[in-house]
Amino acid sequence: MKNKKSLVATLISAVLCTPAIAAEHGFHKQFYVGAGAGQSKLSPEVQSGVDLEVTDEDSEGSKIFLGWDFRPNMALELGMADLGEAEVTSTTDNTVDDLGYKVANLSVLYHFYNLGGAEQLMNRTGLGVFLKAGVGSMDNDSDLEYERKNDVHLMGGLGVEYGTRIGLALRGEVEAFDEDAMLTSVGVLWRFGGGGGGMDHGGLFTKSDMGDSMDSMMKPMDENDTDGDGVPNDIDDCPGSADVPVTATGCAMFGGVLEGVLFESGSDKLTDSAQVVLNDAADALLKSPDMVVEVQAHTDSQGAAEYNLELSKKRALATVRYLMLRGVPSEQLLARAFGEAKPIDTNDTAEGRSANRRVEFHVK
Repeated sequence: MKNKKSLVATLISAVLCTPAIAAEHGFHKQFYVGAGAGQSKLSPEVQSGVDLEVTDEDSEGSKIFLGWDFRPNMALELGMADLGEAEVTSTTDNTVDDLGYKVANLSVLYHFYNLGGAEQLMNRTGLGVFLKAGVGSMDNDSDLEYERKNDVHLMGGLGVEYGTRIGLALRGEVEAFDEDAMLTSVGVLWRFGGGGGGMDHGGLFTKSDMGDSMDSMMKPMDENDTDGDGVPNDIDDCPGSADVPVTATGCAMFGGVLEGVLFESGSDKLTDSAQVVLNDAADALLKSPDMVVEVQAHTDSQGAAEYNLELSKKRALATVRYLMLRGVPSEQLLARAFGEAKPIDTNDTAEGRSANRRVEFHVK
């Protein structure tokens, strides 16, 4: 019994003492509902001198819950569970009776790890791990005479969750209630009411704190900058591009291919130099809050067409998510993937394939 109580206390301490990973203003809150079922272990304490003993601690339990993701790595959850019954037998006449357990609890969940990294942890997608701690009340039902020590008890748990981009998730967890009840369960939940979404999947994107933005390429006009786009005349490849965000060479940033947005080979992981380019793009979008851009990802024709389409989807998502991590609102971003369908050069040469592997930005 003491071991279970110590476990609950440890879990509560871990949850309450762990800071959130991002500011609340940068996160799309969402609700979820779910249900689960599994195996329970019930260990009622029998007083010494009483002619009773617990002969079967194992039972089947089920639960329903309603939750609210209120921080990038934290959630508030209200749950109710029927933990089943413990079998109690009289040691004098072998009479068998049952002691039923039902609980209701309010808990805080701390999502502390995700296999896909911080972005998937905030989005609640992919495979993640969480701690749970809270308080609850227990109701027992039996023909036996019994005394419940605590009307309010502590509870704690540890779980894993695999979330999908459409809001459905699978969950497995172990929960301890007070000193004498545990539930190991698997379940399913559905998230709704989020504010994200740049692609057609809805609720797909989230954002975290905006870091220190790099100095924008948009600089005050001077005598060496005829069109006033912030780029000196001697390196301005596109004279006359005033009043629109521009790249380091003075051409419109959101009018086609954004040079320098590169990924590691066969991956959707942005290179360090690509992040520098996207930092400037994020700064420009933050200065133009009414501008909406469509991020289009393309590949060359090396490999299967289905693979290339999927890769371009991942790269479009990675680009949009990075911009949102830099503080750009989801309402300013759309994402589309074309795979190898729209080449701008031949795929027969290395140069041509390199040109076809690109990310384009278009103002909507």
